[in-house]
Amino acid sequence: MKKPRFKAGQSLIEFSLLLPILILLIMGLFDLGRAIFYYSVLNTAVREGTRYAIVQSDCDYRVNPGSCDGGYRDATYPLNCDDALSIGNQNICNEVRAKLFDINELSSSVITIDHLTTAGGDPVISIDIDFLFEPITPGVAMIGDLTIHVHSQMLRTAIAIPR
Repeated sequence: MKKPRFKAGQSLIEFSLLLPILILLIMGLFDLGRAIFYYSVLNTAVREGTRYAIVQSDCDYRVNPGSCDGGYRDATYPLNCDDALSIGNQNICNEVRAKLFDINELSSSVITIDHLTTAGGDPVISIDIDFLFEPITPGVAMIGDLTIHVHSQMLRTAIAIPR
């Protein structure tokens, strides 16, 4: 007659060995969800800021915005929102920041505005956001910096450009 074997201890050891791996996988899924959410919020903010910028009057970028006289206040492009001097660029930055939904982590993102022209001479506004994503899953940060980059570019409307 065989002696009965108890396997309860074996199941407990297998579970304790697999539990950390399972927790890391679940945390990784949450991190992936956070990254997709942040990308979506940043993408919406940059598109709304660009849409706001293409209909904004050209006078708002001038030294004397009320009379539309003088040269452009911000002389060098691309510029960060912290360096924006003209009312037009400050309005664009405020519009982008308003669409970040008061998420504290996104306030450290770098917003860059660029005024370009196409090969045909049409004015284009380009806005970029760079955000350093910090994962909560242990070990993922050792891979390196995880930067989320979002870009939007649109042609300026004819109504915004004085002729």
